[in-house]
Amino acid sequence: MNILLLFGSTLFITLIVSFLFNYLKLPQVIGYILVGILLGVSGVELFDLNEVKNLTMLTYFALAMIGFSIGGELRWARLKRFGSSILIITFFESAFSCFAVFIAIYFLTFNLPLALLLGGLACATAPGGTTNVIQEYKARGQLTSTLYGVVGADDALAIIFFAFLSGIAKVLVGAVDSFNFIHMLAHVLTDIGGALLLGIILGLIISIWMLYIRSLDVRHLMTLTFIFICSGLAVALNVSLILSTMVMGIVVANIRPHRARSCFVSLQSISAPLYMLFFVLIGARLDYKLLLAMGSIGIIYFIFRLFGKYFGAFTGAYIANVPDKVRQNIGLCLFSQAGVAIGLALSIDIEFSKYNIEAQQLGATIVTIITASTLIFQIVGPIMTKYALFKAKETHVEE
Repeated sequence: MNILLLFGSTLFITLIVSFLFNYLKLPQVIGYILVGILLGVSGVELFDLNEVKNLTMLTYFALAMIGFSIGGELRWARLKRFGSSILIITFFESAFSCFAVFIAIYFLTFNLPLALLLGGLACATAPGGTTNVIQEYKARGQLTSTLYGVVGADDALAIIFFAFLSGIAKVLVGAVDSFNFIHMLAHVLTDIGGALLLGIILGLIISIWMLYIRSLDVRHLMTLTFIFICSGLAVALNVSLILSTMVMGIVVANIRPHRARSCFVSLQSISAPLYMLFFVLIGARLDYKLLLAMGSIGIIYFIFRLFGKYFGAFTGAYIANVPDKVRQNIGLCLFSQAGVAIGLALSIDIEFSKYNIEAQQLGATIVTIITASTLIFQIVGPIMTKYALFKAKETHVEE
């Protein structure tokens, strides 16, 4: 089957399933992932692992669109109103989930490197599933605005936590002789700082050009072009893709709010098939056999990550003194986990494969647990996000 027929057939099946899930009043993103599972390595293998790897750039571009869309929601008026609460909530939900998973895994296994790595990975939240549910149910309000900010900032904080914890784990398994704080700090500053700089520069270029372009079609084309450029440069420079495109979106949305509004609306209208394929590819790479191999460690990771995310977000929201509906519901919206966590897990597996047997086994264990738990998180996450948004009365469709 050629790629065009494969995509066409996949979108047709996904469209039918989305109608079914809409009828069942379930988030459509779950249907997309289940289609991927059916067509992927756990099903008929229409998408095998090689096919999924060959389509990695499609996944990157979908993440770039998600990042840019999040940035478009973070206008100055909202940032001024919710900015400090977003940072406080993000820190506490990341720190609590990291600490809860670390403590639980350590006392279960007494394997300190494993506990450190899984604790670092527990921080990451997948923005794709969350934003898809928000758009599907046309959510608007303080919880939604805060949520956009938290899932955007979460990526940066997860990278910081994981960089330092993985550095300590390397020393413990004998991969390196000593923990190099300067090296870790340089890595973080390069990744986060590079993403911020890339997003700001490209965002400023778009904003300047928008002054001289009257045609809406050309503006939309230019915006799409720069999303390609930003995502491509982020991958080439090995900096955070979601963070760089989100910052670009923030810059464009705040410097040229009136001219940029139609661009964000236009992108949202054409992004549906891209998001469908994105979530299908996530499902396609998930092997149900990994759920059996996950064992007690995976179950503990799943439970304590949920616990840490919810109570961390609740604590952060309490300290930030946000309204009750945000405090009680924000944690329920942060359970999804996919791209960033899997990417970090794969990177550590590749790196640890170069070292001793203990490091190689640790890397393989990490990938198995994160990949298997992703399947559960990507089903539970959207359902809980929908529940929280309806509970907060911020949706604008019938339940």
